[in-house]
Amino acid sequence: MKNKLFYGLFTLLLSYLFISCASLPGNKDSGKVTYAYKTVEITENQNYLSTNIKYPEFEKLPDLNKRISNTVNSNWKNFKSYSKSEWDEIVALNNRGSAKLPSFEYLVTYEVTGNKDIISVLLNTYIFSGGAHGNTNLVTFTYDTKTGKFINILDATSMSYNEISSVTRNTLYKKLIDNNKKMAPAEEDSLREMINTGAFPQAGNFELFTVDGSKVFAWFEPYSVAPYSYGIQKIQVK
Repeated sequence: MKNKLFYGLFTLLLSYLFISCASLPGNKDSGKVTYAYKTVEITENQNYLSTNIKYPEFEKLPDLNKRISNTVNSNWKNFKSYSKSEWDEIVALNNRGSAKLPSFEYLVTYEVTGNKDIISVLLNTYIFSGGAHGNTNLVTFTYDTKTGKFINILDATSMSYNEISSVTRNTLYKKLIDNNKKMAPAEEDSLREMINTGAFPQAGNFELFTVDGSKVFAWFEPYSVAPYSYGIQKIQVK
């Protein structure tokens, strides 16, 4: 009985991996600027959920840190609550069938880019909650260190949504359709419609973006502009 109780309890490991600094590329005229940050890592293994989360924490940038931390932990706690409520049904299915369904997964990784004034953080969250495959969710934060404010893609590019949409759609057409000579006409029409919808000139379609030196990239999750098999799309808009 004690062994059953022991294995029924989750094991929790909360660790912090410190990285002394990050060197982000500046513009050609400005050289490189160093922003110090550490990586916060959360690892938790339970019978219903396996978690591994990594996100950056910057020195002397509390507003950016708060936004990142609140987003990561809020989303994780919501999924953790959902996973726990679903686990009893999973156990019942496992007991009835020969195949054993695995526990859920919640994995977060990140990328940091920027230039002399801007820091961009991309959070990539992989969630497995059953089915043929998991889902990928992206979140980005782009922060102006001079003004102390978060900026949007219009601020970063000085372009309009129509201009950004046009560049994005044309690039996606070429990348996903024009370069695929074996695509059937029906598949091409369907993919073109997905691109037109997902990259339509409106704010919600271009919330995911990052700055890397003098370049600005728009990001698209699976299913947003193409089927899951095409993966994440990263398009340079300027």
